[in-house]
Amino acid sequence: AIRYAEILLIYAEALNELDGSYDIPSWDGSAMYTLRRDVNELKKGIQPVRIRAGVPDYTMSEYQDRDAFRKKLKRERQIELMAEGQRYFDLRRWKDAEVEESKKNYGCNFYMSDTEEQREQFYTPIEIADLPTAFSRKLYFWPISHDELKRNKRLTQNPGWTYND
Repeated sequence: AIRYAEILLIYAEALNELDGSYDIPSWDGSAMYTLRRDVNELKKGIQPVRIRAGVPDYTMSEYQDRDAFRKKLKRERQIELMAEGQRYFDLRRWKDAEVEESKKNYGCNFYMSDTEEQREQFYTPIEIADLPTAFSRKLYFWPISHDELKRNKRLTQNPGWTYND
């Protein structure tokens, strides 16, 4: 299952990364579509998602600047697809996992009691020291099963992982 909002965001992301113009035939060959990084097409991907959420559209300068739009789009995907299992793959596709997955984790201070003077302290973010964060470059690829490596002698293990023979 894939949500329509994700399709729209993928479309906007793909258009933003295009360099040049491409002619794509329709599935039955009856029509030809031209794809390029066009502000009006970018709006077709972003506006329905933002309008449904009740938030304002991006400015024209954000649409015209490729890097600014990429940054906005990443944040939009993080918010729109929260808890849907997409963030893991997005961070790896964008090569942002080293930065994002090495940040400290924060939570609520649940040791506070329900007294008047401590009630507001519950909402003060505190670092969760018991949940360390680290990311190494080898985590961009999963290790290949040793059984598969034995089955095919020309296959090599992904960088950073060992063979354990």
